[in-house]
Amino acid sequence: WLRTQMKTAVTVAAAIGGGGSVLVLCLKFVRKRIFLKSIPYKANEYGVGKHRTKKGATAEIRLATGADADQILRLVQGLALYENEPITTVELTAADFKRDLLAEKFYCFLVDLDDNIGVGIALFYPTYSTWQGSCIYLEDLYVDEKSRKHGLGSLLIKSVAAFAYARGAARLHWNALDWNTPALDFYKSCGATRLNEWVTLRMPRPQIASFLGISTIDEYSSVLQSNMPDASPYLSAVLNFSN
Repeated sequence: WLRTQMKTAVTVAAAIGGGGSVLVLCLKFVRKRIFLKSIPYKANEYGVGKHRTKKGATAEIRLATGADADQILRLVQGLALYENEPITTVELTAADFKRDLLAEKFYCFLVDLDDNIGVGIALFYPTYSTWQGSCIYLEDLYVDEKSRKHGLGSLLIKSVAAFAYARGAARLHWNALDWNTPALDFYKSCGATRLNEWVTLRMPRPQIASFLGISTIDEYSSVLQSNMPDASPYLSAVLNFSN
């Protein structure tokens, strides 16, 4: 199957013309098809595709694309409000989500319910454990209030778990607020283990700068240039990341 897909990509690129750039696009399309095919599917349980909910509605799990950036932003903002945070807590824009999604900095499952588009989200990405190896971190799991009681949260988290298992991940891990009893009870019912002995530590960007004793990116650039005179590609990457 893979060999057939690759041959098709090369054939299509040759027919369209346009050189290597068209071939790259065709290969990216094939890569996405391979990626989707690698996600396990079990009807009404997990995976990309359509499922029947416990209320008899039709839910469709799909892998988010750049065109879904606005939906991702809306759902992330909805999660912030649910967690009693103002929308302004979410500093990213739809354009930021689109850029980072296309760069594969994260993956995202969205769920549609009947004719309602984007009523739930599971956003996740690879991490690494020096004790166990490759892992998957679930950053956000959220379902719109009006679309709850259908079992969509279970569909989403099981889909992420299936993805993690198929990719050989040693574990799937995530955080939850200590006051969110419904979520904690749900996760316990999923078989997740609560790690009370661990404390989450965080250093926001301003504190990173303070920790390093710098105030601006220009100052950081000068430090890099003075200590790494031949590191212009690295410096460029840092500056692009900061923007």
